[in-house]
Amino acid sequence: MNVKLLYFLTACLLLALGACDSLIYDDREGSHETEEGPVVYLSVTKAQAAGLESLNADAADYEDRVHDLALLVFDSATGEKVGEYFDENIPFGVKEKSFTVKLTPGTRDFYFIANMPMTELKAIGSKGVMQTYMSSLRNLDADLYLGATVNKGFPMSRVYLNQQVTEGGTVYTPLPFRPNGEDRVNLIRTVAKLEVVIEGGATGAGVQNIYYKNAFRQFGFTEGAYPASVSYYEDKPLKKVGDSYIYYMPETMINAVSWSAAADHKPVNYFRIEMAGGIAYDIPIITDNRVITDTNYMTFATGKNPADLPDYSLYRNRHYYYLIKNLQKIEIMYSVDPWNVTKSQTFMGYGYNVNVGDDGKVRVSNTVNVCAPHTVKLATVAPFTFSDGTTQKVFTSLGTTDFVEYTLNPVPKTGDGAFLKVWYNDGGSDAPVKTFSK
Repeated sequence: MNVKLLYFLTACLLLALGACDSLIYDDREGSHETEEGPVVYLSVTKAQAAGLESLNADAADYEDRVHDLALLVFDSATGEKVGEYFDENIPFGVKEKSFTVKLTPGTRDFYFIANMPMTELKAIGSKGVMQTYMSSLRNLDADLYLGATVNKGFPMSRVYLNQQVTEGGTVYTPLPFRPNGEDRVNLIRTVAKLEVVIEGGATGAGVQNIYYKNAFRQFGFTEGAYPASVSYYEDKPLKKVGDSYIYYMPETMINAVSWSAAADHKPVNYFRIEMAGGIAYDIPIITDNRVITDTNYMTFATGKNPADLPDYSLYRNRHYYYLIKNLQKIEIMYSVDPWNVTKSQTFMGYGYNVNVGDDGKVRVSNTVNVCAPHTVKLATVAPFTFSDGTTQKVFTSLGTTDFVEYTLNPVPKTGDGAFLKVWYNDGGSDAPVKTFSK
């Protein structure tokens, strides 16, 4: 009774002030029961590209850009849609954002889709239709072969099947969603990244252009899908960024083929280095986690050893890196690694997040339209300070997308221990709500 009275008085006060309407709920919304039965409130931390610990942090290449996000939740047994969430036109300034979704207990399948038109996703009403959407192939936007932009991110998705959702949580204190034990939703890009570096720089090496050949035209959200009929995107030069040449490739599943099957080597993906004087070198792109010596790469990649043929498939969300050491002798250092950009730590508070990147950047951002009092206090731990020499910062903004950024000095490194403490609405307490350490 006391709890109900407290909720009622709080709601009346907020209504009287005319603020924070989004935080006012019927009394039943704060409990585990409704007229339809038990409910669950899940707090979903959104969202990062797999291999990153960031959202919208890459202001140079926008490789972690998420501007639209959809979540559709289905009953694992019946396929009935039991929940959904749509977030459109997410500002680039939003680096961390959580949301709450209301569900009923049971075994659930979660489908996250990023950077796709929302209209089609909003029309999906069952798991069967969702699976058709996931398995369908569609053309990759032509601009994305050369990179994402602030308004056009790479298509991403993540599916978490058979997640046990148990009764609990309230709209005020939702249960954290930890799919497969993960702390947050890890989105997976549908494309891979190619980076080619010419040792000594392109000008000195006499390189005029590097073209990408046989890029697949279509992408899909289901990993490992091989199209019944392959269509190709037109040959395009790679994008020059500093000393690197960059290109982004749809996942390419290729059945066993030979490099010399045709003059254009289809369906194998490769890049052509065009030199001054008309000389050109064709370099096949492969996937192999073994160490391949620089002088043996072309022998292996072109399938000269029938007993040890390369894998010409290109897998999504990987970084294919080529260092061309000697064009005349075709010496190539090659590696395939997870596609990483930025790593960070994040603390999710009530209505706000505190994110600390490996570069020493600290970002405090709101996740909802909060009400006063709303005070987030940061205090560095010696010998660390903020870049202006101070040791404390206080964040009191109330807007949904309000944020502030600071820089730590020096940048914390692994083994440094505690470097930053966080208090919420209790700056004088000896017990912070979070202590960051490395």
